[in-house]
Amino acid sequence: MSDIEFFSKLNPQRLTNLGEDHKVEQKQILEDQAHWAKYGTNRPRRGSPSKTELMEQLSRERFPEED
Repeated sequence: MSDIEFFSKLNPQRLTNLGEDHKVEQKQILEDQAHWAKYGTNRPRRGSPSKTELMEQLSRERFPEED
């Protein structure tokens, strides 16, 4: 038995150059930026109070006379 029998078949892939890769990546980055510029800022950012806000709220509930 030869060692070659233990290897699986390789699927050849077309090699690209750095210029082509850069163009594809730049296109994707620009599409993502356009998407976030259009949809990313239209909704409120905050879903829940921060830890500081939670602690302040608990303090106000626990010690109402200090307000």
